Amino acid sequence: MSENSIQFTARIAENYEKYLAPVFFISTSRDLVSHLKGSPANILEIAAGTGQVTRNIVKTFPEAKITATDINPGMLEVGKRIVQSGNVTWMAADACGLPFEDNSFEAVICQFGVMFFPDKQKAMNEAFRVLKPGGQIVFNTWDSLENNRICMIPEEVVNRIFPDDPPPFYKIPFSMYDPAEIESLLKNAGFKNIKVENKKMKGYSESPDNAVTAFTEGNPIYLQIMERDPAILPVFQKALREELVKEFGTGRFTIPLSEFIATAKK
Repeated sequence: MSENSIQFTARIAENYEKYLAPVFFISTSRDLVSHLKGSPANILEIAAGTGQVTRNIVKTFPEAKITATDINPGMLEVGKRIVQSGNVTWMAADACGLPFEDNSFEAVICQFGVMFFPDKQKAMNEAFRVLKPGGQIVFNTWDSLENNRICMIPEEVVNRIFPDDPPPFYKIPFSMYDPAEIESLLKNAGFKNIKVENKKMKGYSESPDNAVTAFTEGNPIYLQIMERDPAILPVFQKALREELVKEFGTGRFTIPLSEFIATAKK
């Protein structure tokens, strides 16, 4: 499954922003932007989604020109409504074939997108190409499923409900947790001053019900379930809620997260 085959439709994008972002993206996006050094004036964001990172770049670098790209127009439409800044240009673009001239940007940033790219090395090569000499790249990937318990729970439930043909989406975001692989991609693209660090973060959800919506209707597994059997969706949601309540209780809960942050220079 590749970035090109994973679609975040309008409905999924709305649920992603409302329910999944608190779990994964609000705290991590703020932290990711803090790794941009200096005062970059021209920033390219890849896999911008609904603009969680974009809004933090606007706050942190209010004078910077930002080009926010994603392969899914439905995600960008949500971002456009939320992040209303004249300094942001929104554009549908493929990370493996960026529509920009060489040496165009001072920084490239990407939150939890590299895992989805069909050709990760090509995407790194493209990021290197569009960066100006001395420019920086900052991106993050998730640690393994085993080290992100909140995602092991829906993975276990979906495997139980679909024993013969489980929807595969949950595995994709957590498939790139080897620092050596990340370093190799950057090195092969030509980057230097490479650093990959593991970081522990925290997300949250207002309730198990919100988390259920996040994990079943806020990402492309919704489409994968509906393709198999729409009648299974409420069954899956009920089973997932039961497991989340066992683990976290019935109210608002904090979620331990583990990620890798990569930084490098051209």
